[in-house]
Order: sequence, then structure tokens, then C-alpha cells
Amino acid sequence: MHVLWMVVRFGLGFPIWGDEAFVVNNFADLGYAELFEPLPNGQVAPLLWLWLEKLFYDLGDGSIYWLRFPALVAGVVSTWLMLRFCLRALPQPSALFAFAIFAAAYYPLRHAVEVKPYALDLLFTLVQLNLALDLIAASGKRLRRKAIALVLISAVGVWASYPSMFVSGGLALYFFARKSTRVKAVAGSLVFGVSAVAMVFLFALPHARAASWLMEMDMWTPAFPPLDRIWTWPLWLVERHAGYMSAYPTGGRDYGSSVSLALMVVGAVGLWRCRQRAFLGLLLAPLLFNFVAATGKFYPYGGSIRVSIFMAPALCLLMGHGLTLCVQRFKPTVQRYAAHTICVLLFAFTSMGLVRDIQQPYKSEGDVRAKEFAAWMAEHVMDDAIVLGWCYQKDGAPDFHGHGGSMARLRVQLRQAGIRVEWLSTGAQKVIVQNRVVQNRADGQAFWLLAYTDDNDTTIPFAEAEFQTTLQAFDLAGFSSEHFNFPFYKAERIDLYRFE
Repeated sequence: MHVLWMVVRFGLGFPIWGDEAFVVNNFADLGYAELFEPLPNGQVAPLLWLWLEKLFYDLGDGSIYWLRFPALVAGVVSTWLMLRFCLRALPQPSALFAFAIFAAAYYPLRHAVEVKPYALDLLFTLVQLNLALDLIAASGKRLRRKAIALVLISAVGVWASYPSMFVSGGLALYFFARKSTRVKAVAGSLVFGVSAVAMVFLFALPHARAASWLMEMDMWTPAFPPLDRIWTWPLWLVERHAGYMSAYPTGGRDYGSSVSLALMVVGAVGLWRCRQRAFLGLLLAPLLFNFVAATGKFYPYGGSIRVSIFMAPALCLLMGHGLTLCVQRFKPTVQRYAAHTICVLLFAFTSMGLVRDIQQPYKSEGDVRAKEFAAWMAEHVMDDAIVLGWCYQKDGAPDFHGHGGSMARLRVQLRQAGIRVEWLSTGAQKVIVQNRVVQNRADGQAFWLLAYTDDNDTTIPFAEAEFQTTLQAFDLAGFSSEHFNFPFYKAERIDLYRFE
């Protein structure tokens, strides 16, 4: 059912939304070498993922289906790897509960159908964890092959998934603690360490410095330990783990995942009492490295499920084991009914998610309106027509970032519809009129002026006076005009003018 929901959501073709659009615009504007440099608009993503998406952007001519296909493949493979990991890590009741919780979870599925790197984060985590279990059970030549595979995956993974470093660090600690694998752990850590250091200093740090303001956003500041108030850390950690980090199968901020956290604690205590402490350490060790990174504001600790999705296998496993231990507290005659009821509820949760997506195949109304507008433009604008764009200006140039994801999404939709917009800069109106439009007037070709407004945020006011000057310039040049208005959502709208 989880895979069916994922494939159906992919097939519904949700309109692209802001976070996706921010990175997609880079694939249109930048080449492979330029993607190595810090990205505009504060975008931070691993290099191999950027190159993979750039490849699919070029192959699919910007198609959203092509761009989302790598995440879909990662999501389907992750589902199989999660089932394999659960069945090998714990006895069947706990394993099946753990997988059922994962399969009913919304967020891993959602990120498997988006142009974002989080599906790869989950995939690399599951590949590493499954290889770790293989390595524990292997011997002889098979042990050597599995060890080499794990080291190579870890070394490559840091270039494709930032949090894979935390998983690799946890695995290194686990295998170093085992006498039989201590030498291999040291050797593997050296190989992984060289790759990780190179990635951090050559790629990640320059990108992070260019987008340092992201870590000061209200969304992220609670995700970093309050270093000036160490005594608040216990409560802070509880709040982090009871928030979006543990939202399986659902949950939210402000202790919205408290039930999930409680099941995790029960499961962890159960493993500890059963003398599976080393395995418990294997599951939770990545959090130690995540916390260290958070103290330096290099990577948030929780804050949203997407940045913590690498912990999904461990957390779902602990929840599943905790749920089994809770069910076992009932009388034997009741346990089976309780287990069946839980499975039915989780299946119903998945089914409702599928139905909801079919009924509402979009993230927001604004995304739908932008897609409809782009389709309208494709129908009414000639291929060789000039389309000029006007929006809020900053330092004399269009401020695409100031408008946030709404503007990024509009630019992607227009590109996908084959509409090329020349965005005007402050003071460029007369030059455009004289050198581009007036010279082509003799051809009898109409041209368009697109004015984008989104005044929800007063820091991005529409330059009405300057825009009116532009309209007057066209009127003085003798053009007749036709005005169209397209309201999107709340204050977001487009005023479109056709001149001839």
C-alpha cells in the first residue's frame, strides 16, 4: 500500500511548489561546473544529488516527472530495504509493527515524490544499515566484500547525502567497539574520513557560508542547542524528540509526537534489558554526531522531519518494538485482537492519505493557479513573442529571492510551458522599449508585459510608481494595450498586458 500510494502520488503530478522550484531554477540557469559553486537564493544540497537532478533535467527537458523520478526510485528501493532491515533486526512481531509504522508515515512518502535530496538521505541510511547487518553475520571472503562495500558506500554517500556522515560515524563507533572488526573499522574510517573532509572543505562549507542566514531563520533557530543555557538541554532534547523528528506515522511540533517518543523509549528500554545494547547503540549513535554538528550550527537537530529522515529506520524500529512490548502487557487472548486492530488502523491511515491526495492533488491553491496561468500563456502567446516581466526590485534588479518560493514556482511553471520571460531591471524600461520592442513593431508582432505582485510581506512592496512609468512609456510610443488579471492566492496575483 505504501508503494501504491507513492506511485499514485507521483502519477498525479502535483504542481511544483516553492522549495522544489528554488533548486529547479538552478538546473535551468547553471551548468554542472557551476553547481559546484555556492548556489543562489540560499540553496544547500549535496553535489552528487545536484548533478543527478541536472542530468534528469536535461534528459527530460525540464519535465517535473523526470525531475521527481530519482526520488521515486529511491523511495521504492528504500521501502524494500526497510522491510529487509526490520525483519533481520528484530523478531517478527516487532519487525512487522516497525515496518507498518514506516509504511503508514506520510513524510518519507512525500519526500519520495519531490525534487529534494531527502529521499536519497533515507536510501543511503538504509543501504548502510543493511550492509552493517550483513557485515555482522558475514565471515571469510564475504566479510571482506561487505566491509569494502560499506566503506565505499560511506565514502561516496557524503557527496550525495549530508546526514549519511552521521550514520557512517555511528557505524564506525559500533564496529570499533567490536574487537573482531576494530582494525577494519579504523581502516574504513580513514577512507571515509578523507572523503568526508574533502567534501566538507571543498563543497559544503563554502555553500553553508553563502547561506549562513538560513540558520538564523525562526524555523531553524530552535533546532540548535542553546549553548548559553546548558541547563535547559534536557527539556530541549525532549521537545526535539517529541516534535517533527519523531513524526511516524504522524505528529508535529510542540510535543505533537509525544506518543511516538513514548513508544521509542519503551522500545529502547526493552532492547537494553534484553542485552541488545550494542544494537541499540548502532541505532542511536548517529544522533550523537547530529548533536555535535548542531552545536556548531552546521546541521539542525530536528526542526523538521526532512532533515532528520535519516533516523527514520531506527526510530520506527524502536517504536515497533515498543508497540510490541505494550501489546504483550495484555492478556494472551487480547493480544491478537490488539495487534490486528493496530494494523487495521495503520492501513486505514495509509488509505486515507491516498484518498486525500487523489481528491486534492496539490500542495496549495497558489501552485495550481500558477500552473493554470502558465498553461494559459502557452495557449495565447506566440512562440516568437516578447514577454517582459516586472516584479519587486532590489539593488536595481528583480528580487526573485525576496518573493520566496511563490516567484520561484512561477518561473519554473513558465519555463515548463515554453514561455521565456525577460525580467526588467530598474531604469531599463526606456532601453527595452527603444531597442527591443519599438524596433520589432514593424513586424506586427504583439508583445506582453507581466507584472507579478505578492504583497503578503511588506518588505517586498510592488514598485507601483516605476511600473506606471513603464506603462506610460508604452502608451507614449503609440501602443494599444489589453489588460488581464490573474489572482492566485491571497495577495499573490499577476497583471498581464498585451501590447500591439
